[in-house]
Amino acid sequence: MSKLPVSVHILAWNSGLTIERAISSVHECEEILVIDGGSQDATVATAERLGARVIPQRFPGAQGKPLMDFAAARNAGMERATQPWILALDSDEMMSPEGMAQIRTIIAKPDPSVAALVEAEPAAYLVPRRYLMTDGTVVARASTYPNERLYFFRKDSAERWEKPVHERIRLKPDTIVGRLDHGSLAPLPPLSVFYSKLNQYLRIEVEEANGKGWGAWLRRVIHALRGRAVASLRLLRIWLIPGSGRRLPLQYEMARFWYSWKLMMMTCPLAER
Repeated sequence: MSKLPVSVHILAWNSGLTIERAISSVHECEEILVIDGGSQDATVATAERLGARVIPQRFPGAQGKPLMDFAAARNAGMERATQPWILALDSDEMMSPEGMAQIRTIIAKPDPSVAALVEAEPAAYLVPRRYLMTDGTVVARASTYPNERLYFFRKDSAERWEKPVHERIRLKPDTIVGRLDHGSLAPLPPLSVFYSKLNQYLRIEVEEANGKGWGAWLRRVIHALRGRAVASLRLLRIWLIPGSGRRLPLQYEMARFWYSWKLMMMTCPLAER
């Protein structure tokens, strides 16, 4: 089977325990770039053994510590990509077989940039992500679902990644966006690791908010409150209405509410830095 003309971009830092799983899930793609933050474990050796190309996230003096600008790291991958399609991935997740099958089907369609006689096809796709329990069970119900991210797109349809945290791709005007039915799977980490990641995101958000004043803070508060209100309704439906499938453990759901509360408090212009 021929390789897919896809450049997979995997952000990694000391990801020796998960990087093989991530790379193996996209082995049928032509190019796999591991965008590494200066790992001191087996991340780089494992990636190279599996045929991936390792590139740095930042200049040498900034490597070896937690990433503070995810968009900049993703853009480093964009600059090095040699394939027409890009698939973004994190080192602690993997693409599902169903998601890869759908990507192969999409790529087999006529190229939307040259096929003038066919109906226009999307050049970018929202990719859903589901959690995976330690026993291999896929979490079917969570307040964050469908948890879609614009992580699969044609390189020529994109401009660049934006935002230091919760990064997103800026697409060129009039780009048609579609949705994958299946996407990535993220094994659920221990709760302590989950909170550690949230704390890292908080540090980035606080740094980004520094000096932006009350207007930016109020917009952030409104966005957070609206998001938590929607999540609360979903959570009530998940836990009060019987349904099939595994639910995300409640302590992980509550961690999201904790994050929103801390974000509003820590980014307030009156908060001590």
